[in-house]
Amino acid sequence: MLLRNFYIFLVWCTLSMPEIVHAKQTDFTIPLHGEVKIYTSAQEGEPLYKAVTALKRDIQKVTGSTAAIHNLSAMTSPGIVILNSEKDDLLPTLKGWEAHHIYFSRINTQQQLILQGADTRGAIYAIYEFSEKVLGVPPLWYFINWKPEVQKTITVPASLDIQINEPTVKYRAWFPNDMDMFSPWRRLNKENNELWLETALRHKINTIEYYEKGTYSEKTAYRLSSNFRTISSYGLVITTHHHSPLNATFRAWDDFWKGIKKVDIVPELSLANEDKIEEFWRYHIETLHRANVEMIWVIGFRAAGDHPFWKTFKDAPGSMKERGAVISKMIKKQRDLVLEITGNPKVQFRSIFYNELSDLMADGYITLPDDPNLIWNYVASRRDHFPNMDVQRLNKTDNNLGYYFNYQFTSTGSHLAAGEGPWKMEDNYRYLAQKSTKPLLFSVVNAGNLREFVMELAANAKMMWNFNTYRTDAFLADFCRQYYGADKADRISRLYRSYYNAYWYPRHADLQGIDRQYIFQDLRYWRAIEGIAKAMKGTYDPNPLKEMGGEQVQNRTYQIVPADNGAANQVDAIINGTATASTAFRKVTQECDEVFNALNGTSKDFFDTNLRGPAYFMYHLNTTLWNLAQAYKEGSTDKNRRSALVKQAVHELEQAQKALHGTQYPPFESWYSNNTIFNLEKTMNSLQSLNK
Repeated sequence: MLLRNFYIFLVWCTLSMPEIVHAKQTDFTIPLHGEVKIYTSAQEGEPLYKAVTALKRDIQKVTGSTAAIHNLSAMTSPGIVILNSEKDDLLPTLKGWEAHHIYFSRINTQQQLILQGADTRGAIYAIYEFSEKVLGVPPLWYFINWKPEVQKTITVPASLDIQINEPTVKYRAWFPNDMDMFSPWRRLNKENNELWLETALRHKINTIEYYEKGTYSEKTAYRLSSNFRTISSYGLVITTHHHSPLNATFRAWDDFWKGIKKVDIVPELSLANEDKIEEFWRYHIETLHRANVEMIWVIGFRAAGDHPFWKTFKDAPGSMKERGAVISKMIKKQRDLVLEITGNPKVQFRSIFYNELSDLMADGYITLPDDPNLIWNYVASRRDHFPNMDVQRLNKTDNNLGYYFNYQFTSTGSHLAAGEGPWKMEDNYRYLAQKSTKPLLFSVVNAGNLREFVMELAANAKMMWNFNTYRTDAFLADFCRQYYGADKADRISRLYRSYYNAYWYPRHADLQGIDRQYIFQDLRYWRAIEGIAKAMKGTYDPNPLKEMGGEQVQNRTYQIVPADNGAANQVDAIINGTATASTAFRKVTQECDEVFNALNGTSKDFFDTNLRGPAYFMYHLNTTLWNLAQAYKEGSTDKNRRSALVKQAVHELEQAQKALHGTQYPPFESWYSNNTIFNLEKTMNSLQSLNK
């Protein structure tokens, strides 16, 4: 089902000076035995060589044949020729950022199968395009534990010609974040630790946003972290997080001065110590520069942690205008340092307008350097992910624009189950794109632990490469055909839409053109469950849910508008909203069961992981919160009723956990053992304590 019939060509050739002959070609068919030869100039340890070894593995998995890697200079017999136009001149140069081409050509009068890239990543993408389109290896093969049906014969028609021009969006990033399950899983073995990067490349992602605090000692001075080295070894660009410009977070301030500078008294972290701040930044820039990694340098100024700088710096000014001036000054200083240390005037910069920077940008208090290599990276609104006010107020601009979209959001968003959806992602990007005179230059999606959002990540990757022609409905139909089979694709693609539409909308939309602007994600259920459980220990309050500490926008934590839910208070709004959502999710789970029973193999497991399990999880979260809200409302007058409803809420939460744990297929057998952000066990204990 996941594997289409395919054909591969091998023909004998002899080696002499390269000669290109455009002659009539014929199809070739060979039995699957013996050795397939792969020719490349890439050397072991280089990013392209990693992709070549992946091709070798793919051929062996799919055909049962062995494959061997040889240098281009040893092209004495037929095989697959991998060419990087920046280094290899056997055939005419392919041009265009990351462009790639799969075709037949004659070298030394002999026909060869060519996988050619305009550059290193283009060649890598050519390999993975061939694996997907010809060998039938799906990009998510590792995440779904895909197993091929070994073919008896392979033939490639001489008409094979797949040419893919450069992408619309130059930099396309995934951002693993809040990795409570992902990080422990990666530590289990080398495959888990690295093959997610291969998965990113198979989706034609070229950038990873990552942060990792350094180890500050004489022994490890200027040493790049292991994760950064691994990411770079795959040929991916690295960019850092908004709380760690230059990969330098002020949380490491003391460690740096004690471990690297060996001082007894750490300088105060203050604006007055600008020279010390510059020294701190210089070390981190030097570390990355010495490692020769391909960087998009984040420039910005924030606190020790994910907070505005004035939360850390005691001598910060009080007015927002003055604070904006400080940030503007520090951004310029960072840019100047990077240019000085790298000596490269074409360094790519990125400034991220997250949280307070978004507000300051909207009010006109930030002045960015006039640099043609700076990406103005706008960010979706916090908690509910739609274009923020700075984007809404933005006039048509010639600046290089980028966008940061959240599929996951730790404190109140989707974490254990996808919620935002590919339609909302598409609407967000198109909204920003209309503000620019040229294509977006950068995209990043907050991907959380990755596994929960693989369909949505695939959608974003597809859109960023083919921005103008991409349509979510068409993408989803193709995705379902690839992973579930053509006979079930239409039904499953409709089921995905029904799943996303089943979410509770706690307030009406106020921005036109954004799919499902306000939804109640799984971490909002967690907060609401914990909030009501806490309130049940005191006097009844019809509006028991309080804003998170430090919330900057009134009502943003939950976005519950009672009137939009046919209610006069939070409790009744919750009861009404969860009743509607649970009914909708129940219908989705029932149809999912029918489809699940008709599937088999890895398609069945993946369907359970990516749609059926999350639908059951969200159904039971809704029934949990409904029972708890009813218990809170009725409990003051009927203790027995309260006890029964709390008991039912506990049962529903147990079922929610069971729905997730039932999807722990290989290679994710122990996935939820490290679930600490939405700690279901702890939340169940909170509810059980109410009946003691």
